Amino acid sequence: MFVRLAVVLTVLAVAAPAGPSASAAPPTVAADDFALTVAPAAVTAVAGHPARATVATTTTGGAPQPVALRVTSLPAGVFATVTPATVTSGASATVTVQTSVSTRAGTFTLVVEGVGAALRRQATLRLVVRTPTAVRAAFYYPWFPEAWRQGGLDPYTNYRPSRGLYTVDETVVRDQVADMRYGGVTVGVASWFGQGTTTDRHWPALFRGARDTGFAWAPYYEPEGIGRPTPDRIAADLHYLRSTYGGDRSALAVLPGRGMVVFVYNALDRTTADGCDTVDRWVRARSLLQRLWGESIYLSLKVFSGYRHCANSVTVDAWHQYAPAHAEADFSGVPGGAYTVSPGFWKAGLPYGRAPFLARNLDRWRAGVARMAASGAFWQLVTTWNEWGEGTSIESSVGCRGVAPAGALCDWSDGGRSDFVAVLHAYPPTVTSG
Repeated sequence: MFVRLAVVLTVLAVAAPAGPSASAAPPTVAADDFALTVAPAAVTAVAGHPARATVATTTTGGAPQPVALRVTSLPAGVFATVTPATVTSGASATVTVQTSVSTRAGTFTLVVEGVGAALRRQATLRLVVRTPTAVRAAFYYPWFPEAWRQGGLDPYTNYRPSRGLYTVDETVVRDQVADMRYGGVTVGVASWFGQGTTTDRHWPALFRGARDTGFAWAPYYEPEGIGRPTPDRIAADLHYLRSTYGGDRSALAVLPGRGMVVFVYNALDRTTADGCDTVDRWVRARSLLQRLWGESIYLSLKVFSGYRHCANSVTVDAWHQYAPAHAEADFSGVPGGAYTVSPGFWKAGLPYGRAPFLARNLDRWRAGVARMAASGAFWQLVTTWNEWGEGTSIESSVGCRGVAPAGALCDWSDGGRSDFVAVLHAYPPTVTSG
């Protein structure tokens, strides 16, 4: 329970001196003035999640006046909005403070400021940020519109996205971010194939669309899925990402005290020897990154056979599975543990049911999400937000393009918002810090 405190601003009234020939003082006219109070006086947020307070204005002299409201003294990784942004003194507004996974734990004093016709008044709001015990993230593919046409198919999907065959731009991303946040997703793991690639060209739109929302983006490093990049190349790529997209007000996911979050799609590691070589290369790349640029990373590699037996596996911060043809993958017991859920898998161009395949079933999804939320895994992953080509998207669809049998789940739009996202909303992760 918060104690409702009020910040009272004292106004000093100064009487105008009488003119030399005045026989009596003129009547005093109250100057237009107002005061601000914020309640509660202190709020708590788990990093990646919002907190709210109410700012109330009162007319303390003269006539009511328009008051423009804003929040200042925001620390890195904290954003704030006031709704409505302008009120008439005597009215109230809602302050929404957005934190991100990049926000460090601590106590901060924010300043709520009101600007009237001639006066400026302030009140304070204490913000307590706690470290999350769980982070929900979704894999995201910023390769549209180019990827709608491939493999001789146009469009390259068995479904009909509710947003149509969209382009990844600021407007689309902002709407997608709002939907993901509704589902408790606070990090997007965005596919990135390297400097100058299609995904790289679309990355700026991701950051514009997430600006000031508290949503954060982490790279899914795809070059490991098509080759074996050298430590020098890896280090250069990571420095490029940090220097291009980082900063105090950036939406780049940087865990405080740990580093920039990097997920790696090391899909070529089909043997323990291959996988341990990947671990060694990333250990060397991490060392280079620190030595050359003083930058650090939080590293999550894709699991492979025998991954725990590599000599350097203990230096890897987290492990995850990416296998969306399987409904669930529980690796909650490993360092930086991950639990992954998938809604289905139906690759474009293949007949319904042809392996690899996973039929969509909302009851199975609901049970899987409930298990994920209760798993205690730090990373609670969704494969995927919008991989339409493989048919793993939880983004809203209004129907099937491919031939599907009666009863197949093709429309999960729920009148506008995805049924799969609605389930995520109903089963939020337990994120409270101990």
